[in-house]
Amino acid sequence: MRSSIKNKKLAYICAKCFKTDALKLAWFFGSDSVFSDCLLCNPCFKESFNQLTESKKKEWAFYDK
Repeated sequence: MRSSIKNKKLAYICAKCFKTDALKLAWFFGSDSVFSDCLLCNPCFKESFNQLTESKKKEWAFYDK
């Protein structure tokens, strides 16, 4: 019996600038951001993170203030 499962390929590109740095992408979630629930490269992630409010920034584990 032959299986009907097909592999799907994912495109690892930044959702904001469309660069294909597969090793330097991070998942960004922020309820107030246009790019919520997207993969972003390091510069785009920093830019989107800096636009968050102080209370939203405190939800991230690496933010230490």
